[in-house]
Amino acid sequence: MRSENQLELQTAAEKNLTWFRRSGIMQPADGSWGVAERLSVAEGPALEKMKISFPAWTTHPSGLVLEQRRADCNFETALLFLAAGDGETGKNILDYLYFRSGLLNRYDERFPRAGWNWSHIKWESMVYFDDNAWCIFIPLAIARAFPELELRYDLKHWAVLLAESMTPAMHRTFGAENPEEKGTWRDPEGKWCGRLDLPHWGSLAVMALARAFQENPNPAYEAEIRRYHAYLAENLANFTVSEAAYAVFGAAAACRVFHHADDEALLHHAAGLMLEKIDPESGNLPAEHYEAPIGKHLVDTIYTVNWAFLAFQMAAAVTGAARYRNAAAGFAELLVKIQDQSSDPFFNGCWRGMYDLNAGRWGGGDCYEGGSGSIYSGWTNAPIALGLLLEEHGGSLLDFFE
Repeated sequence: MRSENQLELQTAAEKNLTWFRRSGIMQPADGSWGVAERLSVAEGPALEKMKISFPAWTTHPSGLVLEQRRADCNFETALLFLAAGDGETGKNILDYLYFRSGLLNRYDERFPRAGWNWSHIKWESMVYFDDNAWCIFIPLAIARAFPELELRYDLKHWAVLLAESMTPAMHRTFGAENPEEKGTWRDPEGKWCGRLDLPHWGSLAVMALARAFQENPNPAYEAEIRRYHAYLAENLANFTVSEAAYAVFGAAAACRVFHHADDEALLHHAAGLMLEKIDPESGNLPAEHYEAPIGKHLVDTIYTVNWAFLAFQMAAAVTGAARYRNAAAGFAELLVKIQDQSSDPFFNGCWRGMYDLNAGRWGGGDCYEGGSGSIYSGWTNAPIALGLLLEEHGGSLLDFFE
C-alpha cells in the first residue's frame, strides 16, 4: 500500500503530465511534433529579448509558447512520459526527435558527428556540451529500460558515437586559452559550445561520459573525467550553489561507474556546499545563478532547486547517507507545495521558473532565460516530475545506469 507521502508525490507528477498535455506546450498534445522549450508570461525588456533571441512563438490567451524544439528538452520530456507509463506519448516524442526533427547530425562531417543541434530554429550548428550530455545519457537510459525502443531508434549507436565526438572536444576545450574572453573556455575549433569552466557544462559532460563508458569502455572517457574532477577539487568552492548541484551529477555518475575515491570526495564536497546553504526555515537554496534573479527568498526552478533535488537523490544512492536522503525529501516537499494550482490549464500543474517565498507566489523578476516568467518543459518541469516519480521509491537518475 502506498503511503500518504507517496500518493502526494504521484499526484503532483500526474498533475504535471496533465499540464504537458493541456497547456499548449505540446502541439499536438500527443507529442508527435515534440515539445516546445517553454511557455512565457514575461513582460518588458525580458520579453523583448526573448523574442529577438528565440524568434519562433505562438500567441496564447495566457502568454506565449516559445516554439523552439530543443533535443535535450524533448529527451527529458520523453523520459518522463515513459517513466510515468505513457509509452505512446514518450514514443511519439522520440519519433519526432529521430525521424522528423532533423536535429541529429547523421552524416555531415563539417559538424560534430552524432551531435544534436541546439534547436530547429537555428540556421547554424550550435552543439552544446550540456544539452548533448543529456542526448547521451537519456537515450542510454531509455535503451536500458525499454529494449524495444533501442531497436526502433538505435539509441545506443547514436549515443556512443556522440560520446566519441564529445571526448576530443572536451579534451581540446578544457582549459583552452581565449585571450579575448578571459575566464571562459571555448572550443578552439568552434564546433562545440559551452563554458567547461563551469560544472553546468563540464559536470553534465562527465555524467554522460561515465554512462557511455558502460556501453563503450573507452579509457579516454575516464581520462577526461579525471582531469575535470581534479580541476573541480581545487575550484568548486568558488562557484554558486547551482554549480555545486551539477558537480554532484558528474561525481555521482563517476562514483557509480569507476568507484574512485576522488569522485566520492568531490561528491561530498559539492553536496556539503549545498547543505550549508539550505535555509533551515524554508528549506530553500538561494537563487544565485547569473541568468536569473538573485535572492535567498527566491526558489529558482530552472537552475538551482530542480537540480539540487535530483543531485541529492543521486548522492543518497551512492553513499546511503541520511543527510542527503533527507535533503532530497525536503526539496520534494517544497516543490510539491509550490506547484501551480491555477485554474488556467496554461499553468495548472506546472512549476514556473521562480517562486517568491516572501510573497507566497510565483515571482521575483525575470531575465530572458530565467525568472518567474519562463516555464520550461525540460530543465524544469520534466526533471522535477521525474524526480518526484523517483522519490516515490527512494530512487535516483542512477537507476538508469547498468
